[in-house]
Amino acid sequence: MPTSVANRFLLLYGSQTGQAKAISEEIAEKARDQNLCADIHCLSLTEKRFFLEREKCVVIVTSTTGDGEPPDTALKFVRRLKKMLPDDHLSHLHYALLGLGDSNYTNFCNCGKSLDKRLQDLGAKRFYESGWADDAVGLEVAVEPWIDGLWPALKRFLKLPGAELGGGDAENITVDTHIISTNNTTLTGSTVIETGNKSTQSDISKNSTVPILTNGKKEENAESSQMSCDINQSDCNNSCVTQTTSSTNKINIVHKTENGTSHTTSTDSSIKKCGVAVSLPPLSESTLTVPLLPPSFLKIEFHPQQSVNICDIPRQNGCDFPSSATPVTMTTVSEIKTLTSDTAVKKAMFVELDIKESDIQYKPGDSFSVVCPNDETEVQSLLTRLNVLSEIDTCVKISVLENTKKRNASIPKFVPEVSTLRHIFTTCLDIREPPKKALLRVLLEYTSCVEEKRRLQELCSKQGNEEYARFIREPSLSILDILNNFSSCHPPVDRLIEHLPRLQPRPYSVCCSSLTLTGKISFIFNVVDIEADNGRTYYRKGMCTGWLGRNVSFYRKGIADPRVYGDGNIPIFGRTNQSFHMPDDVTVPLILIGPGTGVAPFIGFLDHRCSERQTLTDTEFGEVWLFYGCRHKDRDYLFRDKLANHLSTLVLTKLHVSFSRDELPSESPRYVQDNLRLHGAEVVSLIEERNAVIYVCGDAKNMAKDVNQAFIDIFAKCKGITNEESSKLIMMLRLNRRYKEDVWT
Repeated sequence: MPTSVANRFLLLYGSQTGQAKAISEEIAEKARDQNLCADIHCLSLTEKRFFLEREKCVVIVTSTTGDGEPPDTALKFVRRLKKMLPDDHLSHLHYALLGLGDSNYTNFCNCGKSLDKRLQDLGAKRFYESGWADDAVGLEVAVEPWIDGLWPALKRFLKLPGAELGGGDAENITVDTHIISTNNTTLTGSTVIETGNKSTQSDISKNSTVPILTNGKKEENAESSQMSCDINQSDCNNSCVTQTTSSTNKINIVHKTENGTSHTTSTDSSIKKCGVAVSLPPLSESTLTVPLLPPSFLKIEFHPQQSVNICDIPRQNGCDFPSSATPVTMTTVSEIKTLTSDTAVKKAMFVELDIKESDIQYKPGDSFSVVCPNDETEVQSLLTRLNVLSEIDTCVKISVLENTKKRNASIPKFVPEVSTLRHIFTTCLDIREPPKKALLRVLLEYTSCVEEKRRLQELCSKQGNEEYARFIREPSLSILDILNNFSSCHPPVDRLIEHLPRLQPRPYSVCCSSLTLTGKISFIFNVVDIEADNGRTYYRKGMCTGWLGRNVSFYRKGIADPRVYGDGNIPIFGRTNQSFHMPDDVTVPLILIGPGTGVAPFIGFLDHRCSERQTLTDTEFGEVWLFYGCRHKDRDYLFRDKLANHLSTLVLTKLHVSFSRDELPSESPRYVQDNLRLHGAEVVSLIEERNAVIYVCGDAKNMAKDVNQAFIDIFAKCKGITNEESSKLIMMLRLNRRYKEDVWT
């Protein structure tokens, strides 16, 4: 598109998992309503589809990945800007930047902030303040107001009319009475829909089917089909059974454990057990700003006479996986064992995979991703709720609606055009990810109950941000949970295919060294159990850990899992952005901090160092300290014998272990950070006098932050400086790659 178009701006995104791309596409879609033209491109297309040097106005949306690194798609763009360039290289450019990140990680929005600084260093100027969206509290909390403010800022800079009017891209729903009490059954009062500057009684924009409430009566534009649940089905091949009854929309999910016992969760979608579906003051009495209804753009057609061979369909339609450094490889399980006792709070498993036939090469500290499917029974339950279970294995064709209003509409790249619903919902779509507000906005169009409709309006509104976070995001409700809580909601399956995100692989740290384990790779994981509570309407296991656990069961029985991939093996790929490695200089001391399964990469470190010591017999090696923690010494002390052996052979210099739930003297350290403080002087000496490198692996939300604070406290105490000065020292260690983290939420 020519750069001379008056209302045009360049819109660029750097995305790792698709969030930044989705937000950019939303901006491009809304730009049309603002009489603006967004020329949208991925940052990877620099010098192919766009040249920053030729632009005057650009909007950038970028995520951060790894340890504060740019997403893979932005690497080339960032490297170009880091070259030696004149200070006025981009003095002609005006920009706005939105960074996406997660404050649970230390380098929050580091890619966006670094790019923001570099653009200014090269003479570029902001025409709108940069925004920082935090996935820890919900990206939409910052994204929505940032986008709203973008339009007047763009119009002012481009000297277009309408800058003073603001966004105007949402419906303002005003209710003039108390809406709902906790247990009432009708909604009274009148509703005024305000669109732009116009306000009409009992009127609504043609894009929407929000119910109009007049004199206590409801008028509906949307048609909702009732769910037929006369199904009572079981599958003897599955570890779970779905049972439904037509009278109450009740779904019983029966989970069979390895020892033959069953865990049954009854999910009665006609009963609201949680605040997620309950409208209460003050939100129930508030004026709501609800997003415009996203236009539908996909059409599905069933072809019962046509067969489709699922095995011939490439995994996720052949779409590249984020962070993939190698092709996906089907691996076979060569060893499996439980690392914890039967009484442990969490069950930890060790898995060893054969990778001789793959292109995967690794170093200690690397990670790889497991390509896992959704739980088969959960898929069946969802498709039952959508009233399409009878067509789960029917050939389905997906196409773009001819008259869709969605700009540049297309089938998601990771969804095949010809497939089955079972294949799509099992291997392509993430049915566990909490539904975004855009999907909630769609769902209310297919909800017949007045109270439920109002509640969905609240949860997808700007005013409902806090309740959306509290009732949907924090308890991590799935789309099935939402449908169970809102029993009158009956969306068509194609609308879910439009809005459910891509099913992402799950990363795991390598727990071995290729020097000691040739042609194989190992990892550990905790089996996660998630109870039906806080709006969650059925018991479930962690998506990947549950599937791995089932693979463990089949492996032990000497048979393959017939449900997914056909052979029960585990598909994996190597990952990019690997920097959690030991120094090349073996004389550098290492300080390793990894409680629980966070010890995994350090087992690889120690095995690798053991092999090096046997080969480099005349070399002086640096000290290796390990701070490890678990709940109980006799229940979940992972790799206890191996660590003791490494300690006895001097591969491991010091081993400091803490037990958080054992009965110990009050002065005993209970967490890794307590042990760090206990040995603070020695730790500071290792870092300052012998240039030790710190490695932290484990939980980002709590442990990593507590360990960071412990180091700040230790340096402040040992050096007699303030906490602020100590924080700067720790930050310098991070910048110099001497404080490394491999953490997760």
